[in-house]
Amino acid sequence: MARTTAETGSRLIAFTLPSNPGSVRIARGHVQAALGLHGLGYYAADAAIITSELVTNVVQHVCGDGTETVGVTLVRTWNPEAVTVVVSDSSPDGPAMREASPGSERGRGLRIVAALSARWGWHPEQSGKAIFATLAREAEA
Repeated sequence: MARTTAETGSRLIAFTLPSNPGSVRIARGHVQAALGLHGLGYYAADAAIITSELVTNVVQHVCGDGTETVGVTLVRTWNPEAVTVVVSDSSPDGPAMREASPGSERGRGLRIVAALSARWGWHPEQSGKAIFATLAREAEA
């Protein structure tokens, strides 16, 4: 019998970093390396951008002085194949997609996440929230 539901995912990597600007580059690098190690390099570029945007949001909107932490988890599912980037922080407040003014260099992060992912969202956790973005390969004809 063929499987019709998503199989349980497996965690590829999970780590915690201080909530400061330097952690954005480190998180991006860890995610790219994990995807390469597991033969999922075709997700690496988009996953790196999503990771950068979500970790940057934590640093800018939750706490950017390193006194809080940001958690990053990368999960793989097989049926259908997908990779999900999960970023968690201590704030219970959900992310807010904003309209950026044409000349602004800020305010586009969640729009970028939405454009690159098959789906994204967030859910509360006991100690804050987790924001997720799922990358899925397009079905081949």
